[in-house]
Amino acid sequence: MVEKNDLKKISFLKDLPDTILEKVGAIAQLEIFDEESILFRQDQEQTLLYMLVSGKVFLNCRSGSGKSLTLDEVSSGRTFGVSALMDESSGTFTAICAETSSIITVSGKQMRRLFEEDFEIGHTLMLKVVELFKSRMEMHTRQFLHSLAIHPEIKQF
Repeated sequence: MVEKNDLKKISFLKDLPDTILEKVGAIAQLEIFDEESILFRQDQEQTLLYMLVSGKVFLNCRSGSGKSLTLDEVSSGRTFGVSALMDESSGTFTAICAETSSIITVSGKQMRRLFEEDFEIGHTLMLKVVELFKSRMEMHTRQFLHSLAIHPEIKQF
C-alpha cells in the first residue's frame, strides 16, 4: 500500500481526487531499487506501471545494429511502463536505474481490474495516459528532428 501523499508526488496522479488516489494506493507498492537494477527489458512482457518518487532511470533501446541508445532519462515525479495497462503488451525499451531509486509500482492487471470495477477511475486515468503518450510523442519528434538537423549527410540537402 502507498499513501496518497506519496502518490501526489507523481505528475501523472497529482491532480486526481483523493478517492482515486486511495484506490490506486491500495494496490500499489513502494520499492527501492539499487543502481544498475534492470526493471524490465526491451521486448519483455510489461506487467508493472512505474512511478519514480526519487532517483533516476534510463530508458534504453537496442538499435538494429545492436547499439544501445538512451531514449530518455526519467526524473522524479515521472511515470513509465504504461504498456502494462494494456493486456499482454511488450516494452519498447529497457529500463535501468541510473542510481538508487524509490519507485511506486502497480500491477497492470490490478489496474485494469480497478478500471472495470469503476469506469470513472478507468476513464480518468486513461485520459492521463493519453496526455502522457502525447507528451512523449512530441518529445521524440523533437529529438528526431534535431538528429536530422545535425546529421552530416542530411545537412547537405
